[in-house]
Amino acid sequence: MVTFMDAIKYRLIRVGLLFLLLAIILSLISMYEVPKSGSWSGDLQAGEHLLGDSQFEKKYFISNRTLMLYSQNASLIIIHGNKIDVYKLKNESVILNPLSQPQINIESGEVNYTYNVKGVDYPYAPLAWIAFVMMLVGSALSLVGYVRFMEELKGG
Repeated sequence: MVTFMDAIKYRLIRVGLLFLLLAIILSLISMYEVPKSGSWSGDLQAGEHLLGDSQFEKKYFISNRTLMLYSQNASLIIIHGNKIDVYKLKNESVILNPLSQPQINIESGEVNYTYNVKGVDYPYAPLAWIAFVMMLVGSALSLVGYVRFMEELKGG
């Protein structure tokens, strides 16, 4: 009678399973994340302003954006994503969670803002491609090894 351990001892099956184990390890490493954050603040005059840093927004996977605006007397339009918000601030503040990097068009007045962005970086993400290839190779080797192992059993 043939046991599972006999099949594991077969060279091609063992190598294929080793490739699969390495693929799992590499895929877990590729999911390692590093938190990143950015903060910008200042005063804005009338005109068009793009808040934050475009490179930061493109480089990392952004999970949270918070925009706080305060003005004594200002009229402004905020464009973020496909959404447009219009505000008239008179000694009040507004806290928003923009969908994307906000653009502010100030029609009149002066606005004080604080823009905080939180995101994550995946520095080992390219290892996922290597893990994928190793998974394919490991699956193929295990399958070929299993077929050959069964042929040897039948022939023997």
